Amino acid sequence: MLFCIMMIWKENRQIELIDAEKALIKSGWGNETLENVSLSKIIYNSEGYDVEGFICKPKDSSVKYPLILWNRGGDEDNGKLDNFLAWGILGEIASWGYVVIASQYRKNDEFGGKEINDVMNILKIGMLLEEYDGMNIGVEGWSRGGMMTYQLLTKLKFIKCAVVVAGLADLRTNFERNLKLKNKFNSLFPNASEERINEEIRKRSAVEFHKDIDMDTPILLIHGTNDNKVLYEDSVNMYMRLVDQSRADINFETIQKGDHYLSRNRKEVQTLRKQWFDKYLKLN
Repeated sequence: MLFCIMMIWKENRQIELIDAEKALIKSGWGNETLENVSLSKIIYNSEGYDVEGFICKPKDSSVKYPLILWNRGGDEDNGKLDNFLAWGILGEIASWGYVVIASQYRKNDEFGGKEINDVMNILKIGMLLEEYDGMNIGVEGWSRGGMMTYQLLTKLKFIKCAVVVAGLADLRTNFERNLKLKNKFNSLFPNASEERINEEIRKRSAVEFHKDIDMDTPILLIHGTNDNKVLYEDSVNMYMRLVDQSRADINFETIQKGDHYLSRNRKEVQTLRKQWFDKYLKLN
């Protein structure tokens, strides 16, 4: 495994919730998420940037656990996890018996540019954790985090499985519907030529770089048909490409009338994700 690992975190602070937040976690994600996990916020170095991230793990340290890298959606501060959401979202996965790590990405966000290295660097940290079983790593990405996940799968060959939920895979077609997103993306490259802009779009659009994705990584795609932020067709088109080229298990779950956040389908989506991770990360 050609993947250099070094200690690069600068701060590691245990997170505690207030009583009102605990009650909301219990009602929203369940008592196991509240009681059986611990959450830390870290600051780590990534190419000279101080980047925030989270580590969430089961409280029971008597056994080793598979590692899951979780990639958030949004851009810049939009979509960042606060302590409460990190506890709920990451803690739910940790309560299934996993160590979970997540990057907030650098502040100088290129929307799928060099911050992929922030993801790689927090993965290095996760692989150093005592609770990690040393063998099994999965990755999950939602929305823009799906784009980051697709990018990651072109760089690493040892990821045991991936889950992509409402994943952004085709910037060109999404720009046609979302002019605000297109203008914001173009503003990242002031005075750039059309050729440069097209190349930056290609680097972020998995429908264009899909042949570089590891053919041996099982991938579960989940997408709601009523998604008004990322086109449902992004996942349809990625599924067709991945099935055609992959040697691994590729599965696509359509959530009828599901919105971008799949807010009315939480239990169904939770079950799909947990079953996929358990299938491929708890074999040993």
